[in-house]
Amino acid sequence: MKKTLTLKKTDTIRQAFELLKGQFGMIVCILENKEILSGIVSEGDLRRGVVRGYSLDDKLQDVMNKNSTYIYESELKSKKISKSNIDLGATMDRPLIIPVVDEDKKLLYVINAENLFEILQNKKLRSYFSEIKKPHVLVVGGAGYIGSILTSFLIKKGWKVKVVDKLLYEKNSLNEFVGNKNFSLVEKDICDLSVQIEAVKDIDCVVFLAEIVGDPSCAAKPEDALKTNYLAVNSLASLCSYMNINRFIYTSSCSVYGSKNGQDEFLNESSPLNPVSHYARIKIMSEKALFSKSNYFFSPTILRLATVCGPSLRNRFDLVVNTFARNAFFSGEIKVNGGDQWRPNIHVEDVAKAIIKTIEAPLNKVENQIFNLCNNSQNFTINELAKKTKLVFPNCKIMKVNSNLDKRNYKVNSNKIKEVINFESTKTVEDVLIEFKKIFEEKKILEAYQKKFSNFETLINEN
Repeated sequence: MKKTLTLKKTDTIRQAFELLKGQFGMIVCILENKEILSGIVSEGDLRRGVVRGYSLDDKLQDVMNKNSTYIYESELKSKKISKSNIDLGATMDRPLIIPVVDEDKKLLYVINAENLFEILQNKKLRSYFSEIKKPHVLVVGGAGYIGSILTSFLIKKGWKVKVVDKLLYEKNSLNEFVGNKNFSLVEKDICDLSVQIEAVKDIDCVVFLAEIVGDPSCAAKPEDALKTNYLAVNSLASLCSYMNINRFIYTSSCSVYGSKNGQDEFLNESSPLNPVSHYARIKIMSEKALFSKSNYFFSPTILRLATVCGPSLRNRFDLVVNTFARNAFFSGEIKVNGGDQWRPNIHVEDVAKAIIKTIEAPLNKVENQIFNLCNNSQNFTINELAKKTKLVFPNCKIMKVNSNLDKRNYKVNSNKIKEVINFESTKTVEDVLIEFKKIFEEKKILEAYQKKFSNFETLINEN
């Protein structure tokens, strides 16, 4: 049994949004005379009404589904369906929650559709319930380094995924999902407002991953960095707020902590920010912009990522551990610039798992929250990362240089996200190095120095 949410036809769209508030799959049952079922509304129905021009203060009778699915309790008990309103030919999203009524259509309770199938064991209903609405997630930048892994994990869960990506770095990272009924790709630029409007239709959650990454890239393309890393985030958040899409996950960066003198200090989400790059400053601007738009119907969550590493469907070799692995195998030499700077690390698969865990968490636990995302045990100096690389690639040489020293220097912990939603990263730097060694030895990557493996090289060579 699920909690039964009810309103009247004369109640407002706003009241329905307030009842549903981020509870994916729930419905509001619309009653006449306080007990007779006359229709239902889902968040999708409400958002479609808003798109058609209805305001939050308009009546539910204008947007409700009057020919809604329901089942008679007598038929539920007898396990024989004849009068219940379950349209096997329906092409709209099938509801996750089914109202149960008596012979006079008096609402008794609601039941989870999957539980209903288990009770009825009706073969004709199998295909119907296989099309029950699953979460529909918009992944902005879903063909990228993190996005392609997240997309693959979401599809494996049976969720629907819409990716918006202009495929700047890699054209083929999502090829294996083409033709999957739960996958769609919009090969366009999210900075385009018309693309944003089209992208959020029928969406339950947004994960914003698209960005110009790192200070060299931001310096090379400052206007693009401003458009993608700040203005696009800002405008899409405004649109989601208008559309009452509560769940909006934005990946920020631990770079916002900048450089800390106290190297023994682990930084948490309350630690002072000290950005030392244009990239990090834009991240802080975007965090502030998102929280400034927060309201009852829009509840962003910010994940500050450590340095991400590990193989992906769209590989990058401009991240320190990945770079060390590539250079150790293909050139037999890794260069350490400085070496005493601390870096927190996290496997790209752990990032994807954390995002999914955040989507699944009760909204009241993650709304308007910032979480560091790293593996607490994987904070290392650059020198230590080089030594770990040599253990996996023993024939490589370590060369010390001191040019264009990266000023970032910090250690962080992820205690908060573990305490709040019980997520903890598990993969290590050693795992990453071993995974890459296997990939290289099996000749799955032959030309590891192509520009497509570097965000900066791709951007400066873009036509």
